[in-house]
Amino acid sequence: MSRLILLSVPIGNPDDLTLRGRKILEKKTLFFVEDTRPFFNLLRSQGIESDGKRVYSFHEHSKDSRLQFAKKLLEEGEEIVFCSDAGSPLMSDPAHPLVKGALDWGFKLETVPGVSSVIAALELSGLPPYPFQFHGFLPRDLQKKKSFIALMGVLGKTHVFFESPKRVDQTLEEIKKALPEADIAVLREITKKYETAYRFKASDYDNEKIGINFKGEFVIVLSSIGGKDKAPLLKKAEEMASNYLESGSVKDLSKLLGCLLDRPSKEVYGSLAKMKKGK
Repeated sequence: MSRLILLSVPIGNPDDLTLRGRKILEKKTLFFVEDTRPFFNLLRSQGIESDGKRVYSFHEHSKDSRLQFAKKLLEEGEEIVFCSDAGSPLMSDPAHPLVKGALDWGFKLETVPGVSSVIAALELSGLPPYPFQFHGFLPRDLQKKKSFIALMGVLGKTHVFFESPKRVDQTLEEIKKALPEADIAVLREITKKYETAYRFKASDYDNEKIGINFKGEFVIVLSSIGGKDKAPLLKKAEEMASNYLESGSVKDLSKLLGCLLDRPSKEVYGSLAKMKKGK
C-alpha cells in the first residue's frame, strides 16, 4: 500500500541520525524535502549515494500543483519519504499539508522519529517539562509579540518557541518587561559544536545579555509556573467568558480579550469593531 513516511533528521550533529533513519535514506528512492541542498549534504555526510534517488522540493511556498503531484505518485503506488532541513518535518516545518492530504486521500502514514530541537531544548532548560506548549516562531510584529508574551504569562505553563538571532534580544527584552518573574532558558546551537545554554530569571536579563552570543539558531524556553498567582485572573476571565457566551456582545468579548492579553478593553473593542465593520 502507498504510504507517506515522515523522516526526522539531525538538527546539527550528523551522528544523531537513527539507524532506522539511515536505512530509510539508503533504501528509499523517492523523497520530498524542504530544500534539496541540505538533503544532498545530509546524504554526503552519511556516505550515502544519491544516484537513482528522485528528490523534489516541498516547502511552505509550494503551490497546490506540487501537492497534486504527490497525490498522483501515491495513487501510482509510490512510497514518499518526507524530511525537512533539520529535525521533525512537522515542527515549524512544511509537512502538514502533505500529511493532511495523504490521510484525506486514504493513504498510510508512518513516522521514523529522531532528534527534536523542541524536546532537546526542554531537556537542556532545566525547567518543568510539563505541561508545555510549543509555539513555533513568535510573531514578528512587535505589538502582536507583546500580546503573545502576555498570554503566555496568563497560561502559566512552560512554553517553547524558536526565534531568529536578529530578534532574540528584542524578544527577551519584552519578556523581561512583561514577565519579570518568569524563568528563562536560551538554548543556542543545540547538538552543534558551540552548543550553549543560558539560564536566568527574566528580571536579570540586563546582566545576562552581556554573555550571550546572538549568532546561530535559538530555541527559547519560558516557564511562568510558580510565578505570580494567576488564579484570580483566570477566574475573572472565566466570568467574562461566561458573560460573553450569554450576551454575545462585542463589549463583553473585548473585556475578556483585554484581560487575557493585558490590553485596555477599549483598545480591543476598537479593533473588534473595525473587524466587524469590515465583514
